Amino acid sequence: MANQNPQIGVNTELLFKNSIGKNLVALAAIKAHFGIRGNFARAYKTGSDAGKSDVIVAFDDQNRKSANVKAFAAGFNQLTRTTIPSFCTQFGLQLLQETLEQGAVRKAGKTGKFIEDADNETVRQAFEPLAQRIVHYALANLENPELLVLYDRKANKMNLYDMAEVLDSLDYTVTITPRGTVKIGDYITVQRKGGNGVKYNHIAKTDLSHPGNNLQVKMKVREFVRDVAPIVSYAP
Repeated sequence: MANQNPQIGVNTELLFKNSIGKNLVALAAIKAHFGIRGNFARAYKTGSDAGKSDVIVAFDDQNRKSANVKAFAAGFNQLTRTTIPSFCTQFGLQLLQETLEQGAVRKAGKTGKFIEDADNETVRQAFEPLAQRIVHYALANLENPELLVLYDRKANKMNLYDMAEVLDSLDYTVTITPRGTVKIGDYITVQRKGGNGVKYNHIAKTDLSHPGNNLQVKMKVREFVRDVAPIVSYAP
């Protein structure tokens, strides 16, 4: 079965773009929160080159607020993915690259956990000072969108958050779960990606070149929305 997530993402970005200008309550809340005096001008999609900024909400006083827009149903969503070497280079974790690669191969072959018990403390200590950078990279990266928009597909509700406030308020304590997953605070995990189905059947699952052996940063979005009050929520 084809991966439908990319199309769901595109549709959600369009839904936010097309609905935000029509919801006066949501617009008033955005304006009040960010101190915007101008009136809504337009909202537009940015295209794939804009990274974490999916939609721009523009006002006629030259104010523009960009949004990272994500849809969720089950509520455990990918924020970003990358190869293990790229991740280790990005965060200066080259000394852990072999440990992470061995863990990915174990998970792929169902022969053990991603992070073994013997490596728990080494990995935890390495990730702890980098946790905030990792989450910022996954949610905002260099684009630093002002809004985080989390669309609950089941409830048909757009939940709008101040991205800077989210990043400032998250818990960045690093733990290793009993299943060997790296966990940051209550909502963020770093783990082997897995999946990719029949498209990559020609590559052994235990081969590090298989995309399933990439690293994935994920967020328990439904739990976050349950626990953290947004700037505003609305039905598009």
